[in-house]
Amino acid sequence: MHPLLLLSLTVATAEPTWSLLDSGVTTSIRGISAVNSQVCWFGTKSGVARTTDGGRTWQFTRVGDDDLDFRDLQAFDSQRCVAMSAGTGQASRLYLTKDGGKTWRLVHQNVEPQGFFNGLAFRDEKHGLLAGDPVDGRLFLLDTKDGGATWQRIAQESAPRMGEHEHAFAASGTHLTVRKDGHLWVTSGGNVARVFHSKTWGKTWEVIATPMIAGEPSTGIFSIAFRGRNGIAVGGDYKKESEGSDNVMRSKDDGRSWQLVTGPKGDAPFPFRSAVGHLNANTLVAVGPSGTNLSRDGGATWKSLPGDAGFHTLSIAGHTVWAAGAKGQVGLLQPSTRK
Repeated sequence: MHPLLLLSLTVATAEPTWSLLDSGVTTSIRGISAVNSQVCWFGTKSGVARTTDGGRTWQFTRVGDDDLDFRDLQAFDSQRCVAMSAGTGQASRLYLTKDGGKTWRLVHQNVEPQGFFNGLAFRDEKHGLLAGDPVDGRLFLLDTKDGGATWQRIAQESAPRMGEHEHAFAASGTHLTVRKDGHLWVTSGGNVARVFHSKTWGKTWEVIATPMIAGEPSTGIFSIAFRGRNGIAVGGDYKKESEGSDNVMRSKDDGRSWQLVTGPKGDAPFPFRSAVGHLNANTLVAVGPSGTNLSRDGGATWKSLPGDAGFHTLSIAGHTVWAAGAKGQVGLLQPSTRK
């Protein structure tokens, strides 16, 4: 069996160290949602798994009749979870469970032939947003007001226009983020790398050009996170997992402007990264297939964490960071006890 990585990280000055856990699956994991240090859900090929004992054991349930690819989730507690499958046309779906994953109900299926779901985010237990690749030239958006039981298309005529070779990435479920006050940010890549920002839950928009690497179908922004007005975004070129160039940037004004973050030599502080998140206002974690990085100054500087395990996605609950990646592999990251 290959393990799933659970990163448990407290904000300490000691170097974190790795230990291993077993996820019970061998497939790639790109969607994960942590409730707390004990309860976490992840999505993978053909189904969803849940732990209620801190990752010691996992219960896997096949979801749907087809071989779906579950790329993002929103877990509310040990019983309730929304799971999103990604794929062209009708392969993009949303399922809901209220009994700990024993049964799942199909609550929404994509009807747009060119549609492709990329990720979802909730601002509270009732209100959530899903973003997908453009349909008829505009950013595709769904929202829910009842905890994922029903979904409606929004901003069909007012959503930002996207370029012919502009799209988003369903690589980690973190290409969008929302705030409790109704702000939301959605990112793109491909020919250009942009941030779409709404202060009104999708009614009105501003489109922000960024300095993130772009120009190829495999390049752009893969993950975005905000704490207050301060934002961080990471990405790069997923075809060059061990390389980095213009692939991390910060904002201090609600995402209206972005500045590249560079290392001591003016280069990128780390290679391609597919997910980033805040432990607190100053401490951030970024993960990618080639490793993990930590910042303790709001994303201004970064250091590599020890270990060679790589991940596609992460989810943070309190001071616990759960992360997952290819072939289910990985571990538990804890502060060092050495003196």
